[in-house]
Amino acid sequence: MGLSLPPPLDARDPRSFARLTLVERVPRLVSGLLRTAPLSAAARIRLGEAVARPLQLTVRRLPLPPEEAERWEEFFAASEGSRLSDLPFFQWEAYLYAWLLLETGYYQTGSDPFAAAKRQDFAASLPALEEASRAALLSDRGPAGPALRAAVERSLLANLADASNPEMQARGAGRTVLLHQEPWPEVEALLRAGPRVRILADNAMSELWYDLLLARALVRAAPSTAIELAVKRHPMFVSDATSADLDLLFELVDEAPGAASLGRAAADVRSLLGRGRVEVRAFPELNAPYDLSAPALAPIVAPEVVLVVKGDANFRRALEDRAWPPTTPLELACRAPLRRALFLRVLKSECVAGLAAAAVARAEREDPAWRTDGRHATVQLLRRAEGPAAERAGSSPPARRRGRAGRRPGDQLRPSPSAVLSSQPPPRAR
Repeated sequence: MGLSLPPPLDARDPRSFARLTLVERVPRLVSGLLRTAPLSAAARIRLGEAVARPLQLTVRRLPLPPEEAERWEEFFAASEGSRLSDLPFFQWEAYLYAWLLLETGYYQTGSDPFAAAKRQDFAASLPALEEASRAALLSDRGPAGPALRAAVERSLLANLADASNPEMQARGAGRTVLLHQEPWPEVEALLRAGPRVRILADNAMSELWYDLLLARALVRAAPSTAIELAVKRHPMFVSDATSADLDLLFELVDEAPGAASLGRAAADVRSLLGRGRVEVRAFPELNAPYDLSAPALAPIVAPEVVLVVKGDANFRRALEDRAWPPTTPLELACRAPLRRALFLRVLKSECVAGLAAAAVARAEREDPAWRTDGRHATVQLLRRAEGPAAERAGSSPPARRRGRAGRRPGDQLRPSPSAVLSSQPPPRAR
């Protein structure tokens, strides 16, 4: 008998993070646009209704540009007229941002309604970006392996950035607890496995810079491997990275006062991009309400690619944002047809899998909001010979790993390269 799939997360449960997002975070986001975005009178009325009555929001067929409309047709055919609160969480979030882009005139002007928040993130992060760039340049003097390890860890810690949830970001700053880790030799071996490593980016500006530093380190550590960053074509979730954000990032780097190391590292990255050694590809399908298991996203999860899955939304997409018990083996919960992947994530939503029971019990005891408050992180590997194990009728959890414990659950992460990934295999979870 095959695996019984849990339901997708939604906002019907008043205690859920999806419900909190709809009734608190969405009105706050829309109120900000009402203050700052150049809106028509009709758009102001519609957005005002969203602030006043978010639970009454329903799906309407949006007049999107033709190529965008084609990607959304299946969603509109199934969901037009439905309340957002009755739909799967990820689907209605994707719809909400497409609607906001339409109301703010983005599709006509190309003007990012969230650009101000991205600029603020860069300005606030500038000292840390300069320090990280200096460390990356210094690491060039030593072996490639330790430099790669430091770049992976910086990329993980940078995932706390989230302009759509600044309160969570403030709570989690400096207090990230590692719930699950993989031994560094296994992570390094995966990243060197090639022939292509694709970093599925999450946030723009500060996190995007750390991901570019990771790409830079990968070029040195895996010289025969193609390195790529996958970003969205259009703004989404306020701070998600787009190809336009890359241009904005370099513009801000050039203008940054007293950031010599940042400038030198940026020159390196520009050279790698100019020579095609690192590529940045924008996938418009990432703006649509697709899970990573959808055929439309098959090129992103191609079996020959090692995928570095950054952040919360991408993790949710890989697991179809379902209410998995957190101890479900990742090989079962991941519905995307991935064969080799590294998940780097600071937890900001309720979709979780692949954790040891002891780590879950301690998190529940010490921090009831551990899934959503930005204080916990995971480093998880996925390796399998075929597609999702859950699709094989009668399959049992893979014998290779039923969820590894990391360093003792509750250990705090520090921005030191040695603080995150152990060099020894951790004990197996029971």
